[in-house]
Amino acid sequence: MEFLTQNHINTTTQLTISNNTALGYYIFNRDPFFQYFSDGLNNDATTASITITFDATTPVSRISLMDTNLRGFTIFYNGSTANTFSLTNGNTTASNYSSNSATSLYLKCGSTTMVSSVTIDMKTTQTANNEKILGLFVLSDLYLSLTQIPSAKSYKPSRVPKQIVHTLSDGGVRLQNIRRKYNINISLDYLDSTQRDELNDIYELNNPFYFCPFGTATGWDKVLFESVWIGPFDFLEFSDNAASSGFSGSIKLKETPS
Repeated sequence: MEFLTQNHINTTTQLTISNNTALGYYIFNRDPFFQYFSDGLNNDATTASITITFDATTPVSRISLMDTNLRGFTIFYNGSTANTFSLTNGNTTASNYSSNSATSLYLKCGSTTMVSSVTIDMKTTQTANNEKILGLFVLSDLYLSLTQIPSAKSYKPSRVPKQIVHTLSDGGVRLQNIRRKYNINISLDYLDSTQRDELNDIYELNNPFYFCPFGTATGWDKVLFESVWIGPFDFLEFSDNAASSGFSGSIKLKETPS
């Protein structure tokens, strides 16, 4: 379970796009109904590229792609195709794929890389000769990885809909779903003081942050969202009668607006 910085991609002025530039905003729009797609590049011999340029060197240790149809693609930094990211959790050791079959990937870099720009070259598609598609693209850095994973009964994820319910004159109901947002409650016991203090740093950020409970390069459930920690910080309570037993508390996360 990982707490991450906000997405380093946050404005279209950062983007240089080789094709269909009008849809660039969609790569950092968290609404899953919007995606970037190429226009007229439905040929595996062509490449669509997106470059994100930062105002200053920026730390990147986590890369997430959602709702993509890419089979072959390369992600590199600082303008050189040789500068691929070193990966530790995936089916490859570098961010250079030729036979990807996953539609969403959560990639962990071997170390934080300070970069001035990141480029994704979108080459081939999982069904040959289709337009290149990319939903959410997140470049971020790791704040904290929980060393203790909660039990199943102590991890309560849900997606809560914002709904308008219309009750009609005959008693029937019409329902309008606006959006569904993640809520996650986590209870932890026997935390040592180091992890307690690290969690307190997250709590006191006073800014949203990304949360990913179980990120993987293949078979990922796509649970990654920008969140805020609501309520009190209560990891001040001892887990048992002995102070050395550690601390107990809960984390309540709610997704931010898109």
